[in-house]
Amino acid sequence: MNIDEKWQNAWERDHVFEPKIDERKKFMITVPWPYTNGSLHVGHGRTYTLGDIIARYKRSRNYNVLFPMGFHQSGTPILAFSERIRAGDASTIALYRSYLSEYGEKDIDGWLEKFKDPRNIADYFSNAIINDFKHLGYSIDWTRKFTSADEFYQNVVKWQFHKLNEKGLIKQDKYPILYSIDDDNAVGEDDIKDGDTDKVSVEEYTAVFFESNSYSLIAASLRPETLFGVTNIWINPTGEYVKIKIGDKIAVVSKEAVDKLKYQRNDVSVIGPISAESIQRKKFTTPFGKEVPVYKADFVDTDNGTGVVYSVPSHSVYDFVYYRRKKSGQTPVVIEAPLKMPEVEIKFDLNSKEGLDEATKELYKSEFYYGKLVNSGEYTGLTVRDAREKIKKDLIGSGKAIIFYETSRKAVTRGGSKVIVAVLPDQWFIDYSADWLKKLSHDMLNRMMIYPEMYRNVMNDAIDWLKERPCARRRGLGTKLPFDDRWVIESLSDSTIYPAVYTTSIQMRKLYENGKLDENAIERIFDGGEVQNDEERTARNEFSYWYPVDIRLTAVPHISNHLSFYVMNHAAIFPPEKWPSGLIISGLVVSNGAKISKSKGNVVSLLEITKKYSADIYRLYVAVQADVSSTMDWNENDLSNIVRRFNEFKTIMDSFKPDTSELNFEETWFVSRFAERLKQFMDQMDGFQIRDAYINIFYGTLNDLKYAVNRGASQNRSLASIIADWLRALMPVISHHAEEYWHRYVSNTYVSINPFDDNFAEKYERLAKVYGLSTSEFYQVMDYVEHIIQDINNIISVTGIEPKSVEITVANEDVIKASREFLSNSVSERSKRYLQYLAKRRKDIVVYPFNEIDILRRNSSYISRQVKADVSINTGDIINGKIAVPGKPVIHIT
Repeated sequence: MNIDEKWQNAWERDHVFEPKIDERKKFMITVPWPYTNGSLHVGHGRTYTLGDIIARYKRSRNYNVLFPMGFHQSGTPILAFSERIRAGDASTIALYRSYLSEYGEKDIDGWLEKFKDPRNIADYFSNAIINDFKHLGYSIDWTRKFTSADEFYQNVVKWQFHKLNEKGLIKQDKYPILYSIDDDNAVGEDDIKDGDTDKVSVEEYTAVFFESNSYSLIAASLRPETLFGVTNIWINPTGEYVKIKIGDKIAVVSKEAVDKLKYQRNDVSVIGPISAESIQRKKFTTPFGKEVPVYKADFVDTDNGTGVVYSVPSHSVYDFVYYRRKKSGQTPVVIEAPLKMPEVEIKFDLNSKEGLDEATKELYKSEFYYGKLVNSGEYTGLTVRDAREKIKKDLIGSGKAIIFYETSRKAVTRGGSKVIVAVLPDQWFIDYSADWLKKLSHDMLNRMMIYPEMYRNVMNDAIDWLKERPCARRRGLGTKLPFDDRWVIESLSDSTIYPAVYTTSIQMRKLYENGKLDENAIERIFDGGEVQNDEERTARNEFSYWYPVDIRLTAVPHISNHLSFYVMNHAAIFPPEKWPSGLIISGLVVSNGAKISKSKGNVVSLLEITKKYSADIYRLYVAVQADVSSTMDWNENDLSNIVRRFNEFKTIMDSFKPDTSELNFEETWFVSRFAERLKQFMDQMDGFQIRDAYINIFYGTLNDLKYAVNRGASQNRSLASIIADWLRALMPVISHHAEEYWHRYVSNTYVSINPFDDNFAEKYERLAKVYGLSTSEFYQVMDYVEHIIQDINNIISVTGIEPKSVEITVANEDVIKASREFLSNSVSERSKRYLQYLAKRRKDIVVYPFNEIDILRRNSSYISRQVKADVSINTGDIINGKIAVPGKPVIHIT
């Protein structure tokens, strides 16, 4: 049995991470519960590993820590995958064969048969993820686990929705939503492929009628304020176009747009196909009376908008480039802004897509924030912002335009179905626009700890932006909407306050099994009232002790959905004392410099990591490869240095033979250096600077040990004085090996739950005082010695001397006194003779807290070895016109 398995089994056997209520300060940390439609990869692992590192660190500081985990099984993806397996879809079956093969299943066909029931997919991958997480050494309390499909939890969700409804936040109305035609169902971020990291939103276009004598063209745009600058209309020469009846008008759109319109309106019918050539033969009139031609352009995407685009070359970079190929001369300017098309052509490379996109972004920004309309009739003089809304309103009011909804990017569900925008007439949603709710949410955010701090404003902006959120679907796994059981609560709306259930899941499950978990019982547990039995009392005590969540750790793409809903639902339902206390928002993860995806071949599963490397190597990689808020690149080439230093650590620890005899000077320096590193480590970890903390305490201490041993220190004596605290500090990251060496050399207790002494620094101070120094003073000693060696080497390099002897003259007491007076601008008569010399060397003066000559004499042999010459050390003042000042001796080489 390897070290990983040995301690994973021991932790589970002895229930090490199953905390009970006690007198210590509590700390509850949560990370998003994983979705159980497949295996997790290295990107997911970063979030969970960072959460575990923080949980373990807090235990080392004597907090009573709860790190729970459950599983998300709601929504349509699991159901859709199951249906595709039942239908014999080859790509889905191949995907799940690869998952099952990776987990070593022999009867893959048998499992695929079972996966025709979606609950079996959910349960299989829930168990697989538990296994993956255990293999990575996560200190999770698995006794509290539950899933969003558990019936007792669904009772809590129903209670939650009744609470929201009582506060007037649940509404039903016509509403545009993301929708899968194949699945005949609304979809959200959790249902969409890459929806959690590459957000898809609903965008509202103004679809404008360009009229002819027989039919209209409908061109959809986000920028109706540019209509006075239209020069022509673009259509795709190879696209399929369709004549439709929409309301009382005959119009033409692309074939792909027809389906979208039908899902957004009930007054659309198809008349028949129409060729691009026949469209091009006509001219069309803008809503403001200008007649324009139709040109063909292969850049028009018939599956974006209506497949018809109106051209405004002065205010659209793509239009400018393509129009110039057709015509020459001036084009109408209708927006006055700092950045204009002539400058765009000079500033950007318009021969590449990257340049076109960058230019488009900059021109749009300039016009939107600083632009005013010109040459635009009654709208002249309005800002772009104001004109956009007024023109849209006027056009729609006069029947010359309609609202058309489109997705912000091309999207498919996790099962591969196309996503569009549909307008459902009876959609249920949570209304997050209420002023009282936004105020409470802002109050919560502004009293929270948020790391990095820069995300506080981002979160507040996300709260301001959030309005209505569809909260129910016609199909999928999950909880039935309590006031309309034809609907199922969607997968993000049922997982907003679920961390509260971690505190009470054991008792709530028992209450449910005994038929006693009704909404009144849940209300008593969460919201006060006289409890009616022992299980309710215990649940109430657990909730009161553990809640709120002290740290919620998740990734940056979740700000606009998961985290915003988490904050606003807590604000709506719980009193301020139960609001979340802190958020940590981590950066993205890429693999080999690219977004993680199967198509790029850079998906590395958590299971593969633990098979190929040890858990501790992966954990160390996550800790030191990038700051929490930065993007982490999983690149196996970068692992080599980590593996090398990790093996160096293991070699040192495996050969360690404890020696507690008296420390020499070099060993005392090493111990003092460690004491100061440990203080820095704690400050860094308390500030969630995990990368800095472990570069300091792991790499830094290894480097210090090597340096001390090269100076004549005993490795065993040096380590003996620090090994317990070093293993405590390393435990949050290299958990298994810290546990192994703790049991070998320190104690039969578990380092995972053995905290630092409150007065840990005192023992190190006692050791340093043997030499009349504090640990912080000792921390500077070798830096001072190394600076002297560097100065000697610099002189040798500049002069080309091959040294036989080096004389180091350290400032005497008179010069030290004079230097202090000089720096404080109060020079005595006795010290004035040094004044002109000190003035010349002011920048060199450093008055150290230790005796320089004593330190240099203790280190004379080392200095001599380093500079390859005999070394003598004396005190003095002015030597050949040079003065030895504190911190900068005079060096003479012969």
